[in-house]
Amino acid sequence: MQHLDFVHISTILGKRDAWRKNMFERNAKNGVTVKAYRGDAMTLLAFNIEENLLKSNFVGFSIRYKTPSGHSYFLVNRINFEGDGALTESDKAPFQKFRWIHVPGTFHQNVTNPSYGLYKYFVTPRYWSAQNNALEPLDEDLTVEVDIDVDRYSDRSVGISFTRSFLTSQAFVRRFGENNNLIPTGNWLFDTSSVFCTNEGVKYTYEDVYGWLGYTARQKTIALLQEVLNNKSLSADMFAYDFDEPVVGKLCLQLAAEGRIRVILDNSTDHTGQNASETDFESTFNTAKQGAAAMFRGRFSRLCHHKVIIVKENGTPTKVLTGSTNFSVTGFCVNANHVVLFTNGEIAGLYEQVFEASWGAAKMKTFAHSQYAAKPFDVAGQNLPNISFTFSPHPDDVANQVLKGVADSITGAKSSVLFCIMSLDESSGGPVYPTLRSVQNNEGLFTYGITDSTKYISLYKPGSKKGILVNAKNLVKDLPPPFDKEETFNAHNIHHKFVVVDFNRPEAAVYFGSSNLALGGEESNGDNLVCVEDTDIATVFAIEAVRLVDHFEFRAKKTDSQGNDKVLKLDKTSGWALRYFDEKDIKYVDRNLFCD
Repeated sequence: MQHLDFVHISTILGKRDAWRKNMFERNAKNGVTVKAYRGDAMTLLAFNIEENLLKSNFVGFSIRYKTPSGHSYFLVNRINFEGDGALTESDKAPFQKFRWIHVPGTFHQNVTNPSYGLYKYFVTPRYWSAQNNALEPLDEDLTVEVDIDVDRYSDRSVGISFTRSFLTSQAFVRRFGENNNLIPTGNWLFDTSSVFCTNEGVKYTYEDVYGWLGYTARQKTIALLQEVLNNKSLSADMFAYDFDEPVVGKLCLQLAAEGRIRVILDNSTDHTGQNASETDFESTFNTAKQGAAAMFRGRFSRLCHHKVIIVKENGTPTKVLTGSTNFSVTGFCVNANHVVLFTNGEIAGLYEQVFEASWGAAKMKTFAHSQYAAKPFDVAGQNLPNISFTFSPHPDDVANQVLKGVADSITGAKSSVLFCIMSLDESSGGPVYPTLRSVQNNEGLFTYGITDSTKYISLYKPGSKKGILVNAKNLVKDLPPPFDKEETFNAHNIHHKFVVVDFNRPEAAVYFGSSNLALGGEESNGDNLVCVEDTDIATVFAIEAVRLVDHFEFRAKKTDSQGNDKVLKLDKTSGWALRYFDEKDIKYVDRNLFCD
C-alpha cells in the first residue's frame, strides 16, 4: 500500500494541537516520570525513575486513580508478595513493571457501565523495609499525578472500538461463573434479556455477558444500527460474513420490514448448510422484507469476507463502519477484534460504490478487474488524518504490490512494530508474515506481537533485545490452577488483523481491516484494508496490542513447557528492575519507548 505525503496537511496540524495534547499527558517530580496515553476506553500508564532511585530495595509502583465522580481506588495486581494468586491492591502489591494498562470497570466500578471522563492517576515508586519485613509507607514526595480523559475513542470523524476477548479468562469466570454456553439451544434470534447465569447470588442476562465481552465494538455496532432504525431518513447497506448475533439480527430484520436495508451475505460452504444461521437469516429476512430491502447471497473467488455497514441519509452515504469484527456472537464475544466508524461522506461513498460493484454474481466474478481493485484510494481532509483504502480481490500484481507496501513499511520502522494478527502461517503467501517474523530479530526496534499461530513464538529472554511474539492459543491441553477453571471455546482468540508502525513518531502508520494480510486472501476474498498515517490513531491500536500481548504473555509465564503451574510472587529487592536498565535487554527499550 502506498504511503501518503504528510507535507500537504502540515498547515492544519496546528489546529489539532489542542486535541493532540489530550492523547497523552506527561508529568515528572523528584526523579519520577509518568506518562499516560489515551486509548479506546482504557489508559496506558508508563513510568520511569532516575537511576539514583533504583535502590536495592525498590519493589515497584503503586497506582491510585480517582474517577470523574471523585471515588478513589488503587489498581489491582494479579501478583503479590505471598505468591498465593490472590488479587491484591497495588498499595500492598506494587506493579513490578514500568507500565500498566487500566480499563475502567475491571474492578471497583460497574462492569457494563463504567465511569468515563477526566481520571487522575497517582503513581508512587515503592521500597521494601527488610527491618520491618514490610513495604515502606507511600512517599508523597515521589508521587506523580497525571490527569487524562478516559473515554471511547472518537475524533476527526474516526471512531475506534474493540472487543474484550476475555471469554477464556479468570476475569470472565470471576464475574459470570463457569458457563460459556453463549448461544442457548434453539433459535439464534433469542431474547438476550433472558438469564445467562447466577453467580454469587447475582443474576446476569445474556445481554450483560454480551455487553461485557463485546465491549465498545458491540456498543458501537448496535448503536449505529439503532440510529438508522430510529431515523426514517436513514437506510443501511451491509456486507456480512459470519452472522448470528441476535440483537444485530433483529435490528436488521426490523429495517428489512421497513424497506431500509440491503445485505450482501457470504454463501461459502460454512454458511450455506441447512443448520447455518446465515441460511436461517436469509429465509427470515426474505419473509420480513418490504419495499427496497433486499439480500444477495454470494462470494468472490473464495469468500465475501467484508464486515461493513454503510449508512445513507436520503440515499446519500454519510457513515461507514468497517474492521475485523464479524456480526456474530463469536466475532463480538470470543475473538479479539476491532471496528472503525468513519463519519465522512467521501469515505462512506467509496464503500457504497464498492457495495454496488459487488451486488450480483456477475459483478463479484469480475470485481478483481474493476477500478476498485486496481489501486489504493487516498482520502485526506481538514477533519481527517491521511487514509488509504484498498478493496480486494485484486489482480495478482496488485495484490503483491499492496502487501509489499505493508511489508516495506514494517521493514522501514524506526522505533517500534506492534501487531495483532490471527495467523502467521507462511503457506498463506505474501511478504507480510515473514517480514513480521524476521523483524523480531532487529534489535534496533521494539517489536511486540500476538497471534493464534502455534509456531514462531518468541517469549521474553533476559539479556536479549529480540522482539516478543506471544501465542494466544493454549499450547497444553490441561491448564494448571487458576487457569483450569477457565472456559474454553473453539474459536480464535486473536481475530484482529492490524499492524502498527512507529506509533510514537510523526510518521506513525497503522494497517487494519478485514484483510488477513496474506496473498491468498488479497487475490480471492472480498476484503478491505485501511492504512491510516496518524500518531493518535496508531497509539490507540498500539495500546490494544500491548493489552493483548501482556494478557496472554502472563498466561504463558504461569505455565512451563509441560503445563505445570509456576508460582509467581513479587521480588522484595530491585532484582526484577535491573533488566529495565540493561541496555542489552528489550525491557530497557520498552521503558524508554513508552516513557520518553
